[in-house]
Amino acid sequence: MKTQGIIFDFNGTMFYDGKIQEESWKTFLYKKIGREITNEEFHKYVHGCHAEVSFSYFLKNRLSKEEIDQLAEEKEVVYRKLCLSDKQQYRLADGLVEFLDYLKKQQIPFTIATASGLNNLKFFFENLDLGKWVNMEQVVYDNGLIPSKPEPDIYLKAAQNIGVSPSDCIVFEDAMSGIEAANRAGVSKIIGVASSLSKEQLRQIPDISMVIEDYRDVKNLINFIE
Repeated sequence: MKTQGIIFDFNGTMFYDGKIQEESWKTFLYKKIGREITNEEFHKYVHGCHAEVSFSYFLKNRLSKEEIDQLAEEKEVVYRKLCLSDKQQYRLADGLVEFLDYLKKQQIPFTIATASGLNNLKFFFENLDLGKWVNMEQVVYDNGLIPSKPEPDIYLKAAQNIGVSPSDCIVFEDAMSGIEAANRAGVSKIIGVASSLSKEQLRQIPDISMVIEDYRDVKNLINFIE
């Protein structure tokens, strides 16, 4: 049997921060552009996308890497404050700890592929105790060099980092851009996590092999990946 690898998107997949993300983006962008962004804009130009994609669309300007990095960090300061102010929402998805414990015990290689930048990644590792399960050096994040989802690069790199062929990897995703990226990377299966999209919406996507609300049904998840 071939080695199966697991790759998790993070925001909206391991950590359900949709409301916090939306509030932080809308608060920050309202100050910058003087209008509220729509839900459609949020899903198309924010959720799962790199900062360059988001700011290029909303600010309608050609920005330097330095300007993008500065804007992104300003926005993430707002986001991190909101995370820490809402302890009820700022936690890993239900059942995920048990599932990660199982993957680690069975020595199934897994990592994270996220559109978050390094400062947020460090913030998550420090406050959500991710180091218990995940090697931070294997995580793929927005370092300004890897193309944003829906380009497949982030999943190709994540598979390489855990030493597994993309075709033998199962990806957990919640966003359309991430699902497209995983599909283009040629992964074995995509499990849709119903946080930003509903279960019904995810089931209509041909590339989705399974749909979950959270990780509480660990037994069913284990049967699926095995």
